[in-house]
Amino acid sequence: MRFSLVVSTLARPAEVEAFMQGLEKQTFKDFEVILVDQSQSDIYEDLVARYSAKWPLKHLRPEINGLRYARNFGANLAVGDLIAFPDDDCIYEPDTLERVNAYFRKTDDTGFITGAVLNLDGAPTAMGRWLRKSQNLNKHNIWTGLIEFNFFMPRNTFEKINGFDEDLGIGAPFGSAEGPDLALRLMAVGSKGYHDRALLVRHMDKPPTLNRERAYDYGIGMGYVLRKNRAALKTVMTFFIRPFGGICLSIIRRRSEMTAYYFKMLQGRLSGYFCQAASDAARHSAGKILS
Repeated sequence: MRFSLVVSTLARPAEVEAFMQGLEKQTFKDFEVILVDQSQSDIYEDLVARYSAKWPLKHLRPEINGLRYARNFGANLAVGDLIAFPDDDCIYEPDTLERVNAYFRKTDDTGFITGAVLNLDGAPTAMGRWLRKSQNLNKHNIWTGLIEFNFFMPRNTFEKINGFDEDLGIGAPFGSAEGPDLALRLMAVGSKGYHDRALLVRHMDKPPTLNRERAYDYGIGMGYVLRKNRAALKTVMTFFIRPFGGICLSIIRRRSEMTAYYFKMLQGRLSGYFCQAASDAARHSAGKILS
């Protein structure tokens, strides 16, 4: 088995159907799907029955709900050489898995790879700023070069670092940045990362209102992970200055909602970076993260 695709979902059968249809179009077919179902209902039964006839599909129902638990729970039953954690509402391009497989054949299954994001219409996403060309990843550009649902790595290295930090992500104490944290910990054990602009996954653009509502949660997770992984001063200042600049520009333009958005983002990043938990995590990881 080459790929294990761990999909955590909560009552979104239409989106999961679209993801499965994308898998049907893959030019590389050696994969399994691990569907971690937190809906506590039978809404996926028909879908599971149909797609189980097409490829290996494990339908799991964990007793503890929450995205931060679901991915590690599903990964425990994975058997593929490579592992990934697609969102239940993303769609792979037909060559996504073939391109990833070629990369790992070339690199002899070391390191990790990530790529770019398109919206569902095939246009560049509005979900933040991203690297504009293919390049190697480091502790600074990882923040604009990696997104969780387009992130592939050897399963043995994922297990070596004990998977995702369950204090990170939606519903966790620190509401974001679980992907960069995982990548930084992979780097700490010697993995090299690569951003391939031609490695594409589609995902619905998040509405601006949702981004504003989650600005603090996104910020506190990022601040925590920056401190936990002992980010360089250049990186820390970059991600503190950007929202401050957004506040100033929004005030000049008299855009009160965007001013509030950038303020919450900055407040979250400062809170996450300077909290006691981040300080404790940084001490624990001292000497383990590559410079």
